[in-house]
Amino acid sequence: MIRSTFKFLLAIIVFSACADAPKEAEANQGQNIEGQWLGTITLSDSIDLNFNFTLAKAEGGNYAFRIQNAGNVVEAQMLALGSDSFKVEVPVFANYLLLKLGDSTMSGLYYNPDAEDYKLPFEAEMGTQSRYPLAAIDPSISGNYRMDFSANSDEENSALAHLQIVGEKVYGSIMTETGDYRFLEGGISNGLAQLSTFDGGFLYYFRFEMGDTLRGKFFSGRTYQEDFIAYRDDSFSLRNADSLTFIKEDYDGLAFSFPNLKGDTISLNDPKFAGKPVIVQIMGSWCPNCLDESLYLKEQYEQYHKDGLEIVGLTFERARDYETALKRATKMERDLALPYPILLAGATRDDKAAELLPMLNHVMSYPTSIYLNKDHAVVKIHTGFSGPGTPVYEDFVAENDKFIQSLIH
Repeated sequence: MIRSTFKFLLAIIVFSACADAPKEAEANQGQNIEGQWLGTITLSDSIDLNFNFTLAKAEGGNYAFRIQNAGNVVEAQMLALGSDSFKVEVPVFANYLLLKLGDSTMSGLYYNPDAEDYKLPFEAEMGTQSRYPLAAIDPSISGNYRMDFSANSDEENSALAHLQIVGEKVYGSIMTETGDYRFLEGGISNGLAQLSTFDGGFLYYFRFEMGDTLRGKFFSGRTYQEDFIAYRDDSFSLRNADSLTFIKEDYDGLAFSFPNLKGDTISLNDPKFAGKPVIVQIMGSWCPNCLDESLYLKEQYEQYHKDGLEIVGLTFERARDYETALKRATKMERDLALPYPILLAGATRDDKAAELLPMLNHVMSYPTSIYLNKDHAVVKIHTGFSGPGTPVYEDFVAENDKFIQSLIH
């Protein structure tokens, strides 16, 4: 995508001027911007992460901004700040876009407010386009790969990559023992594969050369990048997610006492949990796999709460202070419409889950979910979460549903 230094500087000037602009100004009178768009966020070393989105009119000069990744849709909002200036707010995450609308184009900046001076150039063009060049692909590429980052030879730290070829497009998921990289989409052209995902909060881009092995580089966010190599291996699997975290021998079981989002202290000893099976979710609003698991647990709560199931989330935020952490957790609870209580267990990066929950051998992943029976004995601890973007999700849902039913009855 061609970009212009002039457009980038103009965007910065516009954002400074539009802070006090009318909130309900109509965007470019008469201009129809509804439909398909191709967006680009430029990462470090001028790496372009492309993604598709659609715009549809909403009230007050605003638009529904729907980010698309491999069939998954993130329902963001494009809010009018002036006649041609907008702020894009995404669900759950605090990150946002500020943009200026041109003639079938956009330019602006992507911001992460929880990191110092974190802004990346953003551009978009209207029209139906694939996010990366496409060409005919050998369907035999579909399947599982063992993936080692930075030539790591330790199987316990390897990832499981799954590629699926549909026509000229490539869809993928990469699973680790702490979670997955969510919904990847892209293509292969001239022997170069490119896949990416953008969920409003996280930017993932994979680029690799095709061959007997897949060799390439992974880019994430503003600065992170890492080499990887992947081998076709349909027999490779990760360790059992239920075997990685456990209660230390010196402890009788799980205990916690943290404030909810209204400031009331909630404990596992509270009467509402007495004699009921409980799922305790260790999570954070900044965590994409926590988002997926929260939506899954929401479904379980709605199905089984009437039978006695209780769920409680212990959120560990990574904000600058308690007030900001409370805002982040409240936004997550509201945007996901979570029906179970969320407790603010940690507010900043200094608050460590392993220290506040010392009965666990470690907290190696967000999320981690602890399953308690009616007597509140720990019967399972599930580390990480491989969500609906992975090929293992449906089997997990079916098996875990049976497990939850065994706790209830």
